[in-house]
Amino acid sequence: MRTKKNADFQNQRLIDTSDYLGPAVSSTDCTGLIPSGLTDRAELEAYEEMYAFTPVKSAEPNP
Repeated sequence: MRTKKNADFQNQRLIDTSDYLGPAVSSTDCTGLIPSGLTDRAELEAYEEMYAFTPVKSAEPNP
């Protein structure tokens, strides 16, 4: 028979050994890369060197 204490221990053990954040959509994203607003273009460029997060500019204009 499982006691509440044993069940709590087993649950915590499962939580501690599971990689429950691995399959998250944002696991490979730089969420929180820019913690506050940018002050100038140089700061934007410095962030873009670390992680390309701005959309690629199209060679063709939109109709």
